[in-house]
Amino acid sequence: MTAVVATAMVLAAAPAFAQGQTQVNTGLGIGALGGATFSKLACSEGDCPNPESGTGYMFGIWFGGNRDGRVGLMGEVSYATKKAKLSDTEESFELSKTYVEIPVLLRINAGSRQRDKPSFYFLVGPVFDISINTKQNDIDAPDDVYQGLEIGLMAGAGFEVARVGIEGRYSWALRNVLQTDAAEDGNAKLNTFSIVFKVRFN
Repeated sequence: MTAVVATAMVLAAAPAFAQGQTQVNTGLGIGALGGATFSKLACSEGDCPNPESGTGYMFGIWFGGNRDGRVGLMGEVSYATKKAKLSDTEESFELSKTYVEIPVLLRINAGSRQRDKPSFYFLVGPVFDISINTKQNDIDAPDDVYQGLEIGLMAGAGFEVARVGIEGRYSWALRNVLQTDAAEDGNAKLNTFSIVFKVRFN
């Protein structure tokens, strides 16, 4: 995982399309992020009765992006909480998971390359969620029920101007949130939509 993030930083530091012109900003951007997560369980064979979205939060740092070029790599390390709910006629169930979230994203830039002018961009790439804690209805879940590592695909779009940006993005889980023995042939995945605010330090 360290090697993946380090590679992203090195690649992001170099402009994707060098044309011998003076660069306005450094390719290796760095900054802080924070936002809200809206997660929902997606299950196979009707294993999730009445799934509902739950609201969590996230904060962390980001680096890369190659603001000067058209294409770059961007990495993040965030502390994130994701919550989801199930409800039926007899009882309700709330799942709350805390992660260290590490996306490694391809960023495609559009618009101005100058920092004080607006730039739009698109994001796509894998995301790795390392589980720190899991609770069911505010009670710690047993260690042998949920996965310690979840892998997903993230895509989204953002807008940046004058060191401040906002993103909307969605991550599709590619791995069952439950461990094999707990799944019992069911397939539950935790998908998440996020709204993220960013501040650039350089």
